Amino acid sequence: MPHPVVITATPTLFHQSLDLNETGIREHLTWLKESGVDAIFSAGTTGEFPTLSDAEKLTVLDLSLEIFGPERTYFHVGAPSAKQAGELAAESVRRGARKLAAVTPYYQSAPEAETLSYYEHVAKEAEGAELFAYLFEARTSTQSNPTVLASLAKADLAGVKISGESDETVAQYLKHRPADFSVFSGNDVSFEWFSSAGGDGIISGVSSVYPEPFVALRDALIAGNSEAVREAQRNVERAVSAVNAGSLTHLKAGVSARGFAGGPVRSAVAPTGDADRSSITALAAEFAAA
Repeated sequence: MPHPVVITATPTLFHQSLDLNETGIREHLTWLKESGVDAIFSAGTTGEFPTLSDAEKLTVLDLSLEIFGPERTYFHVGAPSAKQAGELAAESVRRGARKLAAVTPYYQSAPEAETLSYYEHVAKEAEGAELFAYLFEARTSTQSNPTVLASLAKADLAGVKISGESDETVAQYLKHRPADFSVFSGNDVSFEWFSSAGGDGIISGVSSVYPEPFVALRDALIAGNSEAVREAQRNVERAVSAVNAGSLTHLKAGVSARGFAGGPVRSAVAPTGDADRSSITALAAEFAAA
């Protein structure tokens, strides 16, 4: 069985003007690479993709490929329509992307047949790259049952990312996975359980601030060191709690606490309070000193 991997879902960093902070993004990505994460998932939910123009997304892609390369960059191209997602996928492949992800159609709830048609179109436009479905019913309103994985595999998709579901539901997806079909989880705190259940790895926004416990847990799982697994899992849980389970403003505060230009968010979400900022900074200092 392949080793579990840590794929970091990266926030998109902005200047106070809300323009892209390309220098900040490059510096943060370089640090993540040096921290030992396996790959990145850019321009996704953590990356505030609904607030980005396609031109901005492609700039994020170029920076991601510059630092992590095509085999370690999962780039998100999902959109409400197959036309939009397909156009972005085709241009991404032209620029060198080889691993793409697309969230299900969103805003309008898509039936399964239409969802599959969407993925078939995007996969065709993404020829030359692997395509992964991104299932997140809580954010998209599009429902996907575990049995859909077989149809996604037949549509030439390479795997799936599942977010916003309970461990019990994710276990059903794992039960229905086709052969040679990757299943990733977006539930940071469940990394230990998910890996032991046969999942391929975590796609973690929290690791953009605290890569250390996720890398430690991955290494402990690979080594079969149960004591180190327990300690690392406890630290993963502390990290998830510190950033309020991946709140955008908490993650940006965390990026700042690690010494980078976290900057503001574009999304209309609640700010981070002073007490939470203090906790985020204290945990960052603890992990940095360990």
